[in-house]
Amino acid sequence: MITAPVILFVYNRPALVRQALESLAANELADQSRLYIFSDGPKIGATRDQIARIEEVRKIIHGVTGFENVFISEADTNKGLAASVLDGVSAVIKDFGKVIVVEDDTILSPYFLRFMNDALNRYENNPEVFAVGGWNYFSNRSEQDPVLFFRYPDSIAWGTFARSWKLFEPDGKKLMQQLKERKLMRKFNGFRNLNYFERMLQWQIDGRVDSWAIRWTATSILHNGLTAFPPVSMAKKMGFSEESTHVKGLDYNAGLQLARSAVMNFPARVTEDLKALRGRNRLLMKHILPENSRLRRITNLIREQLPVSVHDLFFS
Repeated sequence: MITAPVILFVYNRPALVRQALESLAANELADQSRLYIFSDGPKIGATRDQIARIEEVRKIIHGVTGFENVFISEADTNKGLAASVLDGVSAVIKDFGKVIVVEDDTILSPYFLRFMNDALNRYENNPEVFAVGGWNYFSNRSEQDPVLFFRYPDSIAWGTFARSWKLFEPDGKKLMQQLKERKLMRKFNGFRNLNYFERMLQWQIDGRVDSWAIRWTATSILHNGLTAFPPVSMAKKMGFSEESTHVKGLDYNAGLQLARSAVMNFPARVTEDLKALRGRNRLLMKHILPENSRLRRITNLIREQLPVSVHDLFFS
């Protein structure tokens, strides 16, 4: 098998980086994979402790073994996750046509690389498939079930094709305008009563968040893309803490079990799984709306009364 290159983005969390690298190296195809590690630099005014953490991370990555080749890029100053991802993915994907990307706070199933490479190879020439995701926190399936397709791309442990990446639109204002003009905002939000993604995109436009992922998601929606996910998660995010730069305190994959076998069922027909979308919607509402909020009580009551066909119309 010709394997896709793997990119790991790291910053200043040595314990998580070590954990991610150990799980990645334990993968079946690790010794056949090229690993590119991008290490972000210190922010202006970084403390001694913060600089020491970055230095410790760099000691760890310089000791990495178990891969076909390891290439390391160390930034002198802080680029931020968004710029790091955009620059790193663009630099690697142009030479290989596809790429696998992992963030440093991720634990992986030993079958992660096998799934990613199988899916990337299987759907490389299918324009309906925009990307491949490894983090399935929203759909409880069995390992014998087929790959499912979902409108939102993964940004934790994922892969994509050069044909999709070249469509990435970095201008949040342009994305917002196109979503509204083409009447795709409801599809973008994915939920009738919440404007979660719309709000996040506006925050990116306003400079309140530095998110490449929300722009990647909007790009996928605009191009009617679907992302292939495993029936059981191949990745688990471990970086939910108050120390996180982008995600603080919310751990909505605490009990997630990683796949213990390879995925064998890759359907030729590509259609969105609305059951998975409903699962994501319920999870999102749980964390956004207070348990006793009026909107949540009313929404739950309506959902319980509707037949599935009508439910999909209003809650997908």
